[in-house]
Amino acid sequence: MTMKAELVDKVNDGELTPTVELGLAISFAEDLKGDILQRFHRNETDKMDKRFTEFVLIEAVRMLLGIPPVTFYDYLRHNEELRNVMDLNCLKGLGNYMDFKRKRKKLDVRFKDVSIRNFDGKSDEDYALDNFKIEVDLNKYRSGKKIKQEKFDAEFQHSTTKGTIVGFQASLLINLSNFSLQKLEIYPITKAKKDIWNEMVLSVLGTKQGNKKSVIADGGFFAYDNYLRSVRQRVTPIINPRSGLEEEVKEKLEKASVNIEWFDTQNSKQFKKLLEEFEEIVGEAVEKSLNYDDFKVERSKIEHIFKIAKEIFGMKDLHVYSKKTALWRAFAAVYVSTLFYQFLVKNQINPHRAMGLLSHNKDAW
Repeated sequence: MTMKAELVDKVNDGELTPTVELGLAISFAEDLKGDILQRFHRNETDKMDKRFTEFVLIEAVRMLLGIPPVTFYDYLRHNEELRNVMDLNCLKGLGNYMDFKRKRKKLDVRFKDVSIRNFDGKSDEDYALDNFKIEVDLNKYRSGKKIKQEKFDAEFQHSTTKGTIVGFQASLLINLSNFSLQKLEIYPITKAKKDIWNEMVLSVLGTKQGNKKSVIADGGFFAYDNYLRSVRQRVTPIINPRSGLEEEVKEKLEKASVNIEWFDTQNSKQFKKLLEEFEEIVGEAVEKSLNYDDFKVERSKIEHIFKIAKEIFGMKDLHVYSKKTALWRAFAAVYVSTLFYQFLVKNQINPHRAMGLLSHNKDAW
Protein backbone atom coordinates (compact mmCIF):
# COMPACT_ATOMS: atom_id res chain seq x y z
CA MET A 1 0.00 0.00 0.00
CA THR A 2 1.24 3.50 -0.87
CA MET A 3 0.74 6.14 1.77
CA LYS A 4 -1.57 9.02 0.86
CA ALA A 5 0.29 11.86 -0.87
CA GLU A 6 -1.09 14.55 1.43
CA LEU A 7 0.18 12.69 4.50
CA VAL A 8 3.62 12.24 2.92
CA ASP A 9 3.80 15.96 2.14
CA LYS A 10 2.87 16.92 5.69
CA VAL A 11 5.52 14.66 7.22
CA ASN A 12 8.17 16.01 4.84
CA ASP A 13 7.08 19.55 5.75
CA GLY A 14 7.56 18.79 9.44
CA GLU A 15 3.86 18.74 10.29
CA LEU A 16 2.94 15.88 12.61
CA THR A 17 -0.62 16.40 13.77
CA PRO A 18 -2.46 13.53 15.53
CA THR A 19 -4.22 12.80 12.22
CA VAL A 20 -0.94 12.61 10.30
CA GLU A 21 0.68 10.45 12.99
CA LEU A 22 -2.26 8.05 12.97
CA GLY A 23 -2.26 7.90 9.16
CA LEU A 24 1.45 7.06 9.20
CA ALA A 25 0.95 4.32 11.79
CA ILE A 26 -2.04 2.81 9.96
CA SER A 27 -0.21 2.78 6.63
CA PHE A 28 2.85 1.10 8.17
CA ALA A 29 0.64 -1.41 10.01
CA GLU A 30 -1.13 -2.35 6.79
CA ASP A 31 2.16 -2.92 4.98
CA LEU A 32 3.69 -4.78 7.91
CA LYS A 33 0.72 -7.09 8.32
CA GLY A 34 0.13 -7.70 4.62
CA ASP A 35 3.65 -7.92 3.23
CA ILE A 36 5.62 -9.33 6.16
CA LEU A 37 3.62 -11.00 8.91
CA GLN A 38 1.03 -12.77 6.74
CA ARG A 39 3.81 -14.37 4.71
CA PHE A 40 5.00 -15.84 7.99
CA HIS A 41 1.64 -17.65 8.15
CA ARG A 42 1.37 -19.05 4.63
CA ASN A 43 1.58 -22.49 6.13
CA GLU A 44 -0.60 -23.57 9.01
CA THR A 45 0.84 -22.16 12.25
CA ASP A 46 0.10 -22.70 15.92
CA LYS A 47 -1.58 -20.20 18.19
CA MET A 48 1.70 -19.12 19.77
CA ASP A 49 3.05 -18.03 16.38
CA LYS A 50 -0.11 -16.08 15.66
CA ARG A 51 0.16 -14.36 19.02
CA PHE A 52 3.77 -13.60 18.29
CA THR A 53 3.13 -11.84 14.98
CA GLU A 54 0.30 -9.83 16.52
CA PHE A 55 2.66 -8.84 19.34
CA VAL A 56 5.21 -7.57 16.80
CA LEU A 57 2.48 -5.60 15.01
CA ILE A 58 1.18 -4.07 18.25
CA GLU A 59 4.64 -3.03 19.45
CA ALA A 60 5.49 -1.45 16.09
CA VAL A 61 2.27 0.59 15.95
CA ARG A 62 2.22 1.74 19.56
CA MET A 63 5.88 2.81 19.32
CA LEU A 64 5.03 4.98 16.32
CA LEU A 65 2.15 6.51 18.27
CA GLY A 66 4.33 6.83 21.38
CA ILE A 67 1.77 5.33 23.74
CA PRO A 68 1.86 2.64 26.47
CA PRO A 69 -0.12 -0.62 26.12
CA VAL A 70 -3.07 0.57 28.24
CA THR A 71 -3.54 3.66 26.08
CA PHE A 72 -3.05 1.65 22.90
CA TYR A 73 -5.94 -0.71 23.67
CA ASP A 74 -8.17 2.19 24.66
CA TYR A 75 -7.20 3.87 21.38
CA LEU A 76 -7.96 0.67 19.48
CA ARG A 77 -11.47 0.41 20.94
CA HIS A 78 -12.35 3.90 19.73
CA ASN A 79 -10.71 3.83 16.28
CA GLU A 80 -12.43 1.59 13.77
CA GLU A 81 -9.93 2.15 10.94
CA LEU A 82 -6.93 1.10 13.04
CA ARG A 83 -8.89 -1.81 14.48
CA ASN A 84 -9.81 -3.08 11.00
CA VAL A 85 -6.25 -2.77 9.69
CA MET A 86 -4.68 -4.60 12.64
CA ASP A 87 -7.45 -7.23 12.75
CA LEU A 88 -6.25 -8.74 16.03
CA ASN A 89 -7.58 -12.23 16.73
CA CYS A 90 -5.38 -13.48 19.59
CA LEU A 91 -4.22 -10.40 21.50
CA LYS A 92 -7.55 -8.59 21.41
CA GLY A 93 -7.35 -7.21 24.93
CA LEU A 94 -4.75 -5.87 27.35
CA GLY A 95 -4.93 -9.04 29.44
CA ASN A 96 -4.03 -11.22 26.43
CA TYR A 97 -1.18 -8.85 25.57
CA MET A 98 0.31 -8.79 29.08
CA ASP A 99 0.04 -12.57 29.44
CA PHE A 100 1.87 -13.08 26.16
CA LYS A 101 4.53 -10.49 26.97
CA ARG A 102 5.45 -12.44 30.09
CA LYS A 103 6.22 -15.40 27.81
CA ARG A 104 8.39 -13.48 25.36
CA LYS A 105 11.60 -15.19 26.51
CA LYS A 106 10.54 -18.11 24.30
CA LEU A 107 10.25 -15.92 21.20
CA ASP A 108 13.82 -15.43 20.00
CA VAL A 109 13.74 -18.42 17.63
CA ARG A 110 10.42 -17.36 16.11
CA PHE A 111 11.67 -13.85 15.43
CA LYS A 112 14.53 -15.16 13.32
CA ASP A 113 11.98 -16.89 11.08
CA VAL A 114 10.20 -13.58 10.48
CA SER A 115 13.32 -11.50 10.08
CA ILE A 116 14.30 -12.85 6.67
CA ARG A 117 11.33 -11.07 5.10
CA ASN A 118 11.51 -7.52 3.75
CA PHE A 119 9.29 -5.21 1.73
CA ASP A 120 11.70 -5.23 -1.21
CA GLY A 121 13.10 -8.66 -2.01
CA LYS A 122 15.40 -7.40 -4.77
CA SER A 123 18.83 -6.22 -3.71
CA ASP A 124 22.37 -5.57 -4.85
CA GLU A 125 25.36 -7.10 -3.07
CA ASP A 126 26.41 -3.94 -1.21
CA TYR A 127 26.55 -4.10 2.58
CA ALA A 128 27.60 -2.12 5.63
CA LEU A 129 28.94 -3.34 8.98
CA ASP A 130 29.06 -1.23 12.12
CA ASN A 131 29.28 -1.53 15.89
CA PHE A 132 26.97 0.36 18.22
CA LYS A 133 26.24 0.59 21.95
CA ILE A 134 23.09 -0.69 23.62
CA GLU A 135 22.83 1.23 26.87
CA VAL A 136 21.03 -0.24 29.88
CA ASP A 137 19.34 1.69 32.68
CA LEU A 138 20.45 0.76 36.18
CA ASN A 139 18.51 3.48 37.99
CA LYS A 140 15.21 1.63 37.90
CA TYR A 141 16.60 -1.20 40.01
CA ARG A 142 18.84 0.52 42.53
CA SER A 143 18.18 -2.16 45.14
CA GLY A 144 19.88 -4.67 42.87
CA LYS A 145 17.09 -7.21 43.35
CA LYS A 146 16.24 -7.37 39.64
CA ILE A 147 19.89 -7.66 38.65
CA LYS A 148 20.43 -10.59 41.01
CA GLN A 149 17.58 -12.48 39.39
CA GLU A 150 19.34 -12.84 36.04
CA LYS A 151 22.83 -13.18 34.65
CA PHE A 152 24.59 -9.82 34.46
CA ASP A 153 26.40 -9.60 31.10
CA ALA A 154 26.36 -5.82 30.63
CA GLU A 155 29.80 -4.17 30.65
CA PHE A 156 31.29 -0.77 31.36
CA GLN A 157 31.97 0.87 28.00
CA HIS A 158 33.07 4.19 26.59
CA SER A 159 30.58 6.34 24.71
CA THR A 160 31.89 9.24 22.61
CA THR A 161 28.89 11.35 23.68
CA LYS A 162 28.29 10.22 27.29
CA GLY A 163 31.64 8.96 28.54
CA THR A 164 31.39 5.80 30.65
CA ILE A 165 28.16 3.83 30.26
CA VAL A 166 26.90 0.36 31.14
CA GLY A 167 25.61 -1.73 28.27
CA PHE A 168 26.37 -4.08 25.41
CA GLN A 169 28.43 -3.82 22.23
CA ALA A 170 26.45 -4.96 19.21
CA SER A 171 27.43 -5.49 15.57
CA LEU A 172 24.99 -4.97 12.71
CA LEU A 173 25.24 -6.03 9.06
CA ILE A 174 22.69 -4.61 6.63
CA ASN A 175 22.19 -4.60 2.87
CA LEU A 176 22.53 -1.00 1.71
CA SER A 177 20.43 -1.43 -1.43
CA ASN A 178 17.19 -2.37 0.33
CA PHE A 179 18.12 -1.70 4.00
CA SER A 180 17.42 -5.30 5.01
CA LEU A 181 18.82 -6.82 8.18
CA GLN A 182 21.42 -9.52 7.51
CA LYS A 183 22.80 -10.23 10.97
CA LEU A 184 22.83 -8.76 14.47
CA GLU A 185 24.99 -10.04 17.30
CA ILE A 186 26.17 -8.91 20.74
CA TYR A 187 29.87 -9.34 21.55
CA PRO A 188 32.01 -8.67 24.63
CA ILE A 189 34.10 -5.52 24.30
CA THR A 190 37.25 -7.68 24.36
CA LYS A 191 36.20 -9.53 21.19
CA ALA A 192 38.82 -9.02 18.47
CA LYS A 193 37.61 -7.08 15.44
CA LYS A 194 39.11 -9.77 13.20
CA ASP A 195 36.88 -12.36 14.84
CA ILE A 196 33.83 -10.11 14.57
CA TRP A 197 34.56 -9.54 10.87
CA ASN A 198 34.89 -13.27 10.30
CA GLU A 199 31.59 -14.08 12.05
CA MET A 200 29.57 -11.11 10.79
CA VAL A 201 30.89 -10.81 7.23
CA LEU A 202 32.81 -13.81 5.94
CA SER A 203 30.62 -16.49 7.49
CA VAL A 204 27.52 -14.73 6.10
CA LEU A 205 28.70 -13.34 2.75
CA GLY A 206 31.92 -15.18 1.95
CA THR A 207 31.84 -17.60 -0.98
CA LYS A 208 34.21 -19.64 -3.12
CA GLN A 209 32.52 -19.08 -6.47
CA GLY A 210 29.30 -17.14 -5.79
CA ASN A 211 28.39 -13.52 -6.43
CA LYS A 212 30.90 -10.81 -5.63
CA LYS A 213 29.96 -8.60 -2.69
CA SER A 214 31.25 -5.43 -1.04
CA VAL A 215 31.17 -4.39 2.62
CA ILE A 216 31.77 -0.88 3.96
CA ALA A 217 33.13 -0.58 7.51
CA ASP A 218 34.90 2.10 9.53
CA GLY A 219 38.51 2.10 10.69
CA GLY A 220 37.61 0.11 13.79
CA PHE A 221 37.69 -2.99 11.60
CA PHE A 222 41.12 -2.19 10.16
CA ALA A 223 43.26 -5.33 10.08
CA TYR A 224 45.35 -6.70 7.23
CA ASP A 225 43.72 -10.11 7.71
CA ASN A 226 40.28 -8.59 7.15
CA TYR A 227 41.39 -7.32 3.74
CA LEU A 228 43.19 -10.49 2.68
CA ARG A 229 40.68 -13.10 3.85
CA SER A 230 37.84 -11.10 2.30
CA VAL A 231 39.23 -10.88 -1.22
CA ARG A 232 39.90 -14.63 -1.18
CA GLN A 233 36.19 -15.15 -0.43
CA ARG A 234 34.97 -12.78 -3.17
CA VAL A 235 34.17 -9.94 -0.78
CA THR A 236 35.48 -6.44 -1.50
CA PRO A 237 36.41 -4.91 1.89
CA ILE A 238 35.93 -1.13 1.92
CA ILE A 239 37.59 -0.45 5.28
CA ASN A 240 39.02 2.92 6.26
CA PRO A 241 42.80 2.31 6.55
CA ARG A 242 44.70 3.77 9.47
CA SER A 243 46.50 7.01 8.78
CA GLY A 244 49.95 6.43 7.34
CA LEU A 245 49.31 2.79 6.45
CA GLU A 246 47.60 3.34 3.10
CA GLU A 247 50.59 2.18 1.06
CA GLU A 248 51.02 -0.94 3.18
CA VAL A 249 47.37 -1.83 2.60
CA LYS A 250 47.85 -1.39 -1.13
CA GLU A 251 51.04 -3.46 -1.16
CA LYS A 252 49.58 -6.34 0.86
CA LEU A 253 46.43 -6.50 -1.26
CA GLU A 254 48.34 -6.46 -4.53
CA LYS A 255 50.48 -9.36 -3.26
CA ALA A 256 47.48 -11.32 -1.94
CA SER A 257 47.43 -15.00 -2.85
CA VAL A 258 44.37 -16.56 -4.44
CA ASN A 259 42.05 -19.03 -2.74
CA ILE A 260 43.94 -22.31 -2.89
CA GLU A 261 40.67 -24.25 -3.23
CA TRP A 262 40.19 -22.77 -6.70
CA PHE A 263 42.96 -25.05 -7.95
CA ASP A 264 40.60 -27.98 -7.41
CA THR A 265 38.36 -26.59 -10.15
CA GLN A 266 38.26 -29.00 -13.08
CA ASN A 267 36.92 -26.43 -15.54
CA SER A 268 39.83 -24.36 -16.90
CA LYS A 269 37.52 -21.58 -18.15
CA GLN A 270 35.91 -21.29 -14.73
CA PHE A 271 39.34 -21.19 -13.06
CA LYS A 272 40.46 -18.43 -15.43
CA LYS A 273 37.31 -16.45 -14.69
CA LEU A 274 37.85 -16.81 -10.93
CA LEU A 275 41.40 -15.47 -11.30
CA GLU A 276 40.26 -12.53 -13.42
CA GLU A 277 37.52 -11.64 -10.95
CA PHE A 278 39.98 -12.02 -8.06
CA GLU A 279 42.16 -9.36 -9.68
CA GLU A 280 39.08 -7.14 -10.08
CA ILE A 281 38.14 -7.58 -6.42
CA VAL A 282 41.68 -6.77 -5.28
CA GLY A 283 41.73 -3.68 -7.51
CA GLU A 284 38.38 -2.49 -6.15
CA ALA A 285 39.48 -3.11 -2.56
CA VAL A 286 42.60 -0.99 -3.07
CA GLU A 287 40.85 1.84 -4.91
CA LYS A 288 37.77 2.06 -2.67
CA SER A 289 39.56 1.65 0.66
CA LEU A 290 42.12 4.33 -0.23
CA ASN A 291 39.21 6.59 -1.24
CA TYR A 292 37.09 5.71 1.78
CA ASP A 293 35.75 9.25 2.19
CA ASP A 294 33.77 8.77 -1.02
CA PHE A 295 31.64 6.15 0.77
CA LYS A 296 30.92 7.99 4.02
CA VAL A 297 27.46 9.10 2.92
CA GLU A 298 26.56 5.58 1.85
CA ARG A 299 27.85 4.08 5.10
CA SER A 300 25.99 6.66 7.19
CA LYS A 301 22.70 5.03 6.15
CA ILE A 302 23.31 2.29 8.71
CA GLU A 303 23.29 4.98 11.40
CA HIS A 304 19.70 5.82 10.43
CA ILE A 305 18.74 2.30 11.50
CA PHE A 306 20.43 2.80 14.90
CA LYS A 307 18.64 6.10 15.46
CA ILE A 308 15.22 4.73 14.51
CA ALA A 309 15.74 1.71 16.77
CA LYS A 310 16.81 3.85 19.72
CA GLU A 311 14.53 6.87 19.34
CA ILE A 312 11.34 5.23 18.04
CA PHE A 313 11.31 1.48 18.60
CA GLY A 314 12.48 1.14 22.18
CA MET A 315 16.17 0.18 22.01
CA LYS A 316 17.24 2.83 24.52
CA ASP A 317 18.00 2.54 28.25
CA LEU A 318 16.94 -1.10 28.37
CA HIS A 319 15.99 -2.62 31.71
CA VAL A 320 17.69 -5.93 30.92
CA TYR A 321 21.15 -7.15 31.85
CA SER A 322 21.70 -10.57 30.27
CA LYS A 323 23.03 -10.94 26.73
CA LYS A 324 20.22 -13.29 25.70
CA THR A 325 17.46 -10.90 26.76
CA ALA A 326 19.25 -7.83 25.40
CA LEU A 327 19.79 -9.54 22.03
CA TRP A 328 16.09 -10.38 21.75
CA ARG A 329 15.10 -6.77 22.51
CA ALA A 330 17.72 -5.34 20.16
CA PHE A 331 16.90 -7.79 17.37
CA ALA A 332 13.21 -6.92 17.54
CA ALA A 333 13.85 -3.16 17.58
CA VAL A 334 16.45 -3.24 14.80
CA TYR A 335 14.43 -5.52 12.55
CA VAL A 336 11.28 -3.39 12.78
CA SER A 337 13.50 -0.31 12.26
CA THR A 338 14.85 -1.71 8.99
CA LEU A 339 11.27 -2.34 7.84
CA PHE A 340 10.20 1.16 8.84
CA TYR A 341 13.17 2.66 6.99
CA GLN A 342 12.20 0.65 3.89
CA PHE A 343 8.65 1.96 4.33
CA LEU A 344 9.89 5.57 4.49
CA VAL A 345 12.03 5.18 1.38
CA LYS A 346 9.21 3.47 -0.53
CA ASN A 347 6.84 6.34 0.28
CA GLN A 348 9.49 9.03 -0.42
CA ILE A 349 9.44 10.30 3.16
CA ASN A 350 12.58 12.06 4.39
CA PRO A 351 14.03 9.72 7.07
CA HIS A 352 15.69 12.59 8.98
CA ARG A 353 12.41 14.48 9.12
CA ALA A 354 10.44 11.42 10.23
CA MET A 355 12.97 10.53 12.93
CA GLY A 356 12.88 14.04 14.34
CA LEU A 357 9.09 14.09 14.49
CA LEU A 358 8.59 10.61 15.93
CA SER A 359 11.44 10.44 18.46
CA HIS A 360 10.45 9.56 22.01
CA ASN A 361 11.65 7.28 24.79
CA LYS A 362 9.07 4.56 25.40
CA ASP A 363 9.75 1.07 26.72
CA ALA A 364 9.00 -1.73 24.24
CA TRP A 365 9.36 -5.47 23.65
